[in-house]
Amino acid sequence: MVRGFRRAVRRRRQWQWSLGVAAIAVVVLVYWVLTLTSDNPALLPPPGEILQGFVDGVRDGSLVDATLASLRRVAIGYGIGCAVAVVVGSLRGWFRFVGYILDPIVDALRPVPALAYIPLVILWFGIGESARILVIGVASFLSCIVSVTAGMRRVPPVYVDAARTMGARRTRIFLTIALPSSVPFIFAGLRVALGAAWGTLVAAELIAAQTGLGYLLQAGQEFFHTEIVIVALIVIGVIGFLMDALLQAVESWLLRWSPETRR
Repeated sequence: MVRGFRRAVRRRRQWQWSLGVAAIAVVVLVYWVLTLTSDNPALLPPPGEILQGFVDGVRDGSLVDATLASLRRVAIGYGIGCAVAVVVGSLRGWFRFVGYILDPIVDALRPVPALAYIPLVILWFGIGESARILVIGVASFLSCIVSVTAGMRRVPPVYVDAARTMGARRTRIFLTIALPSSVPFIFAGLRVALGAAWGTLVAAELIAAQTGLGYLLQAGQEFFHTEIVIVALIVIGVIGFLMDALLQAVESWLLRWSPETRR
């Protein structure tokens, strides 16, 4: 029975991957047809030209350097922003007194787009690397904290009551019950924050950056190299997809005991 279940899960995953590959193939095919019907190849470069742009970028190192620079900024900004969001969101969601203090502040900051903080960040921190990382960190924090707080506030009361009857203190309940129960919400916030981090990256790299995928996008647009713009967009999409898949794999491993993760 267990083997049959595993085979069914494996077949389902293979089917999902097949659908994903087929969808990508359809998108490429549609784009190729559009290039054939376009009167301006500069606006819609053929797939071969895009591939050549990718090869040239890898060969001369410009694409590799830009990718590594953007990865570094996203990793630092996303890591710091999400770490702060998990800590603050957990305290805000679990301890009422902390929630009373932080709820008005967080609720006032959330509607403001992270990009709106760029002028203030430039005034305070200049146009250096720290400013770009800070903008990404702010976007990650604001995107992640909501899910973390919601997870803490939706811990099943029966678990908490059972722990209290056995003499567990609130801090111990927080560490052993509330935090593990909130893992799905935390990872949901991490995945949303990942998209926000990459979405903010392009604008962050417009702050006097000399390298990065956002810089490549801007340079491609200024010099009318559409293939460079498309290559940069594809690289951002692929890296974001791989990072999201990694988050899902870690979540599945941490929650391997849960029936939901086995579906």
